[in-house]
Amino acid sequence: MNNSWYGVGNLTRDPELRYFESGTNVCNTGLAINNRWKDKAGNEQESTEFFDLSIWGRMGENVAESCGSGDRVMVSGVVKIRRVEDEAGKIRQFTEINVTEIGPTLRWATTNQCKNPREGKPAAPVHDTPAGANAGSREGEF
Repeated sequence: MNNSWYGVGNLTRDPELRYFESGTNVCNTGLAINNRWKDKAGNEQESTEFFDLSIWGRMGENVAESCGSGDRVMVSGVVKIRRVEDEAGKIRQFTEINVTEIGPTLRWATTNQCKNPREGKPAAPVHDTPAGANAGSREGEF
């Protein structure tokens, strides 16, 4: 059974990074995905689906540092159902996405990428080329 999930949408709130006593961390945020279509009568229709995201470890730290509310991102992950007992003893279910990859889309924006150093290795060089400077060129492609 495959439990993969993929979506493109906008972050609904600034990422919130939390650390646990064990030393692990999680970054939580939300994703809104807007769907637009025309009904049989030709009228524009729209619906929005909302998802909670959990982003663990270094990736969560990167998201908390790099992303904010309203940012358009591509997300892949695994669907997880959390079951929690409320004060009345009733079991409540929450669906969340455990993120395996996340990044900005470049459809309506540009970005600068800065690689984190790998453990035990020197940091990767930073590229000072302005966004769009090589647009249309094939430099570095081969």
